[in-house]
Amino acid sequence: MLLFDVLSVIGQGSLPLGRLYEGHVNAVKLVRLYGSAANVALLQAEADAGRLTGVWMAEDAVSLSLAGDAAAPVLIGRKILASGAGHIQRPLVAAKTAGENQLMLPHVPDMGRVDVSAWTATGMKATATGSVDFTGISVTPDAIVGRPGDYMRSPYFRGGAWRVMAVQFGGLRALLESYRSQLVESGRDGDRVQRARFGDAAASVETARLWVSEACRRAEDEDGDPAAIDAYVDLMRGAFERAALTLVERAEKSLGLKAFMHPNPVERIVRDLTTYLRQPALDASLESAGAFFFHQGTEGP
Repeated sequence: MLLFDVLSVIGQGSLPLGRLYEGHVNAVKLVRLYGSAANVALLQAEADAGRLTGVWMAEDAVSLSLAGDAAAPVLIGRKILASGAGHIQRPLVAAKTAGENQLMLPHVPDMGRVDVSAWTATGMKATATGSVDFTGISVTPDAIVGRPGDYMRSPYFRGGAWRVMAVQFGGLRALLESYRSQLVESGRDGDRVQRARFGDAAASVETARLWVSEACRRAEDEDGDPAAIDAYVDLMRGAFERAALTLVERAEKSLGLKAFMHPNPVERIVRDLTTYLRQPALDASLESAGAFFFHQGTEGP
């Protein structure tokens, strides 16, 4: 639960910073799980230099692949939606080889390979998200991590999504507090309608906390059933989104137009949070969880 607390505290201060730190934690965890001592040493060198790492997996039509002979492979293609682009020099990526995704830690020191111009989202701008061209970068033996297919193994792929929600939960706490303080400052905390609406918002935040903390407990249990962990975390993702959007709706309705005005902190948090909530395959995750729990009978989650 310590990691849950750390991620939440960082997210409460800054959702973009929390996004970058969670990506760093994810990369380190996967390398320690599947990698070698040489792999860990590469990340240790980055940490000693004061740099984060991250997990860059998204790609478009120009997918990343390995070419050349096995003794001196090189990369072809690029990654998109790479948070920390231009700052992270040793990301964890996956490239296609023999039909499988192979994890690796290529060195990307050339900032000319980075393009952040396509990141035009309204929120999470401080994540320095962009595309990175890997074409021509050689992959040394000490940069190859684990075996092909490791990245998608359960429960560390789907089950690890609880960490993203832990960061986002920190954003919920920051939003609830800013919402509360602005009502107090405006003298509207005595209004019965406002109190009821705020109570509903506070209940939503507590709902989110309970879901994420339980997902953390299950996912970090080394003896847990991988399929059950994946299903519970998938279920949590949908419940968390509903709780978060309830808070956003209540805050904006209570504060009115000022909630949309820069530099009100509510405007900034909501902009970052609603962007960050758009994690991929949310509907597919809920369907998968439903299929799993459909067969659990009356025991449920």
